[in-house]
Amino acid sequence: MTEEATSTTTAIPDKEAIRAELEATKAGYHELLGSLSAEDWKKKSANSAWNVRQLMWHITWGNSFTPQGVDQCRKGNNFNPPMAIVNPLNSLWTRIRSRSATPESVGKMYDEVHEKILACLNSVQDGEWQKSAKSFGNEMTVESCFHEPKRHLDEHGADIRKGLGRG
Repeated sequence: MTEEATSTTTAIPDKEAIRAELEATKAGYHELLGSLSAEDWKKKSANSAWNVRQLMWHITWGNSFTPQGVDQCRKGNNFNPPMAIVNPLNSLWTRIRSRSATPESVGKMYDEVHEKILACLNSVQDGEWQKSAKSFGNEMTVESCFHEPKRHLDEHGADIRKGLGRG
């Protein structure tokens, strides 16, 4: 009887597929942003914490953490405070920082953040994709960080559409 050596290999994600997802997410964000009237901007969303303006700002601000998340996963050490502290601070910070947000300002901010995410994506080496760290209570990998913008837009875009009676 012979023993067969087993090895585990991890597939290397397709950078171009991730880039396409990020570009589609950017297009989806701008499509949603462009569909909002001045009246919509002030309306409550289906998320009880925030109105439409606040959520559009929050989506963009959340994306700004992607490069930092990738860096922390590379190091295996991420910022992981208790959610009982994070959630109230997140809510308060979003309300305060989004006060002067306009469709133009959040659109520009989104585009700037998007460029930083793409630069970060370009920097990822083949052996880094599965490096991980716990972040805000979730185990994240370098790869999963790049899927967060889509997940975040899906989540809060649905809150916005539902609040406006569109979903």
